[in-house]
Amino acid sequence: MADYQQIKGKTVLISGAGSGIGLALAREFGKYGATVIGTDIHQDRLDNLLAELKKSSVKAFVYKVDHSNFDEVKALAEKVRKDVGNVDILCCNAGIGIGGKIDAVTMDDWKWIININLWGSIYLIHLFLPSMIARKQGDIMITASGAGLCPLGAMAPYSMTKSALVALTTVMRMDLSVHNINVAALCPGVIKTNIMKDGKLFGEENTKGAIEFYKTKGVDPAIVAKIALKGLLKKKGIISAPWGQVAIPFIFYRISPAFVVWLGRKLFKRGRNLLGPYFKDPEPGTSASK
Repeated sequence: MADYQQIKGKTVLISGAGSGIGLALAREFGKYGATVIGTDIHQDRLDNLLAELKKSSVKAFVYKVDHSNFDEVKALAEKVRKDVGNVDILCCNAGIGIGGKIDAVTMDDWKWIININLWGSIYLIHLFLPSMIARKQGDIMITASGAGLCPLGAMAPYSMTKSALVALTTVMRMDLSVHNINVAALCPGVIKTNIMKDGKLFGEENTKGAIEFYKTKGVDPAIVAKIALKGLLKKKGIISAPWGQVAIPFIFYRISPAFVVWLGRKLFKRGRNLLGPYFKDPEPGTSASK
């Protein structure tokens, strides 16, 4: 059984805390007595987060940060050490999505998603891990995805970056146990967040369809946050949230990758992937919407 008393008095840093899963994590950690440090690229979201947490008597700090920019993340680390002190729990949560057939993805799209999803997490780990090692304690939770455990058609950039984060988590669990540092990959399924609005999709019809799909089929981020906190306290390496959406496709992929690829091909030809309806061909010359 998870001991939530372990959270009280700890300092947690959550990137991308202005909305979605990050916001839900901030609320959940705050509920159990943690000092919450939230970052986001949108100042208005940070202002709302800070007001909400303070209203709930949660000690909180917020910082506007572009996590794809190393200099900004380095400046964040310096500010946090000065303003707050050591970070006990690091949640590398900031991320974006790109949806579309791989031949429609531009080089700028590739760089954009890699810089945020991969480098954004690497920068935080590089800058905040040394103090954890020095103190021989800490927890790191990296928000990957169910798509990082079982790749999805029409989501090559997203699945690739999230798979890399799962691999990073696995290696860190091997390397950092000697320092008493726990590392987990949070792998959400279809969650009711701004990922489709803030991300990039190809074609107006695809954009509307994906936003509607996540709105109607998505799980409440609060549920993900509860699962995440419990999994982190239980020192799980992979935290599936919710279990059925994520673990079942992952189990099939582990048993028979060939079967999942075969099924993915069949679904892709029908404009679907393992989650449901997905991308039709946009009009010629259509660029990604954001």
